Amino acid sequence: MTSHPHPLSRPDRPPPSRRHPVRVVLIDRDRVVRDAIADLLELDPAVSVVGEADTRARAQALLPGLKPDVVILDPRLPDGDGLEICRNLHTANAATRCLILSADIEPEAMLAAVDAGAAGYMIKDLTELALADAVKALAAGQSRLDSHATPVLMHALRRHNQGDHSPLAALTTMEMTIMLLLAEGLSNRQIANRLFFSENTIRNYVTHITRKLGVNTRTEAAQHATGLREATTVTGNEK
Repeated sequence: MTSHPHPLSRPDRPPPSRRHPVRVVLIDRDRVVRDAIADLLELDPAVSVVGEADTRARAQALLPGLKPDVVILDPRLPDGDGLEICRNLHTANAATRCLILSADIEPEAMLAAVDAGAAGYMIKDLTELALADAVKALAAGQSRLDSHATPVLMHALRRHNQGDHSPLAALTTMEMTIMLLLAEGLSNRQIANRLFFSENTIRNYVTHITRKLGVNTRTEAAQHATGLREATTVTGNEK
């Protein structure tokens, strides 16, 4: 996906390097998982794991002192929803970016992460190169949404639209994500804030979406978006 700097990223931060590594905190209930992620990340000298936590409470106590560039977290924590950590950082206008690393490939899970202010969502089957690259991209103010969500979204579309040839099936992953946010009634500016894009980029996406759907207005596209959101919800409920 195309990425754009986020206004909350540190503008004075030098590019990631051995001398100026990206500072990462890992938040996952499973120590084995944390160790595996740390081992993978630290193969890249431009990334440094500076802290770990296994609960939401410990993470919230740890983060203010460490001020990491990126937090990698699985939202399923033993003492509550880990996405609350993202919400708190986002509400506080912190420069720390959140990368959700989860086994959940449901489109609604990805959207919940975006709603909470996460800058990225990735599936727990990454190579070390993909994960380290994602961390460095987030530290530079970019965003990452995992392409593994594509098959789930496309399955929902096909179930809802009865085939691979409907206009909705031609949408890209990002276009479908924007469609789902349109279904919430969000403005272009609100979508831009959630996806860490410029408002002009979202406007261009909406133009492409309306063209692919064969409609003339944003309102008509939103109506299609409502159908898409219902389709993905039904698919999730049937599993």
